[in-house]
Amino acid sequence: MATVGVIIQVVPGSPDADFDKISEECSKLIKAYAETERVDVKLEPLAFGLKAIKLLFLMEEEKGDTEPLEDQLKKVDGVQNAETIDVRRTIG
Repeated sequence: MATVGVIIQVVPGSPDADFDKISEECSKLIKAYAETERVDVKLEPLAFGLKAIKLLFLMEEEKGDTEPLEDQLKKVDGVQNAETIDVRRTIG
């Protein structure tokens, strides 16, 4: 099986949310689910001061769907929504 690169977008419920805390908690969940050591985090503006947290990581394709992970991320305190926005096979 191949390795895939995944980007999950997490949207906090408020512009005043603790982005560092949410990012840290989401990264822990991703590391456990994807069995990976590295998760890259990027903040991107959405609207009205609200920012999206984009989490990029690699996982084995055989792991399957990311929907169970999205469900876990949605339960993190302060998270309004979490969805996979990109999945690509890696080359090499």
